[in-house]
Amino acid sequence: MELKEQLEALKNDLSNNFETKSKLDIQNAIEAFETKSKEVIEKDMKAYFEKEAEALKADFQTKSVTMQDHLDKLDIRLKQAQGNAPLEVKTFNQIIAEVIKENAEAIQGFRKSSPDLVLELKAVGDMSIAANFPGSTPWNQDVREMMIPKPYDRVWLSDYLPQGSTTKGSVIYPKQNGGEGAAATWVSGSGNKPQMDYDLTTQSAFVKWIAGTVTVDREMLDDLEFMTSYIQSQMLISLKVAENDFILNGTADTNPVQGLLDVATAYDGTFTAAVDKIVDAAYGQIPEDTFEFYQGNTAILNVRDGVKIGLNKAEGSGEYDLPPGTVAFENGRLRVAGLNIATTTQLGADNFLAFDRTATLLINRLAPELRMFEDATLAKQNKVMFRIEERITLAIFNNAAVVKGSLATPSV
Repeated sequence: MELKEQLEALKNDLSNNFETKSKLDIQNAIEAFETKSKEVIEKDMKAYFEKEAEALKADFQTKSVTMQDHLDKLDIRLKQAQGNAPLEVKTFNQIIAEVIKENAEAIQGFRKSSPDLVLELKAVGDMSIAANFPGSTPWNQDVREMMIPKPYDRVWLSDYLPQGSTTKGSVIYPKQNGGEGAAATWVSGSGNKPQMDYDLTTQSAFVKWIAGTVTVDREMLDDLEFMTSYIQSQMLISLKVAENDFILNGTADTNPVQGLLDVATAYDGTFTAAVDKIVDAAYGQIPEDTFEFYQGNTAILNVRDGVKIGLNKAEGSGEYDLPPGTVAFENGRLRVAGLNIATTTQLGADNFLAFDRTATLLINRLAPELRMFEDATLAKQNKVMFRIEERITLAIFNNAAVVKGSLATPSV
């Protein structure tokens, strides 16, 4: 029996037997109907939604199969079009011809008094960055982070000197200071054999700090990925430049260290050409002044003087006239008569140094060290400090093994 019929039966029963039924019987009958009606409603609703869900599921599956079939056919057509039919590119004249053909009647009926006739070119124009993507810089710009190459492949003055090390704050070494007498031919019975002596002095070389610091915002290091390596490279270059200056000029503090220019003797030859002076100082003056104990093998020039010698031209013909077998300038490296040529900005222009590298010793107490610090003060300001430093000193065993001079041609 349907719920509606049950309700009608209940109403009739209550109406016909109202007089004989008690209040409790009527209440019980109503509660029983409500309970039964809830069960019937829930059962009917559940059955209804299950039926609708099955219908939706079946409809979705049918439409999915149909849609996939359409997509597959479309994909096949696209592939066929790409493989067999080349993309049609129309010229401007072709587009104009099509527009005129489409508007032939309007053109034929155009009169002087007619309103303006506008022919619209419906073909899509070529895209350009300026017109279609004006803010595209981040997408079409290749950013290279490395601003300079790392300096480790550079050649510095210290690379030409013999290297030593120490664990103390100073080094004491014997320094040659001339002598008397020399070996000679001796004839038996002619007296004593030739006598000679050598003078030595005790020399102290105090270890010196070469250092520098850079303080940078933490934000700069975080946001610019290349900044850390860039700072490290720049600091190392600065340290090596200061090292060059120390090797040439030493220090003038309480415990001074003499550099090559401090101890060098002046060139005393008669040559006037730059190359001739360098060769004569290395192979002539040094052996002569050291009784042939030392012979020059290294020369130091200003970077511009190195280029000037390498590109030397004859005054008359204007041709490059480097002496064959004596001077060569290849790949930016100058070679003079077999000497190691070092160039630096720390030596003044129109000057040169020639020396025997075995008469020198660069002593390391602390090799170049780079460290990063973030103490309490820096942390409060969100900053980081980089520090680079080394401890070195220079020993020169014989001043006569180092010669300095001017490359300028003397005025007549």
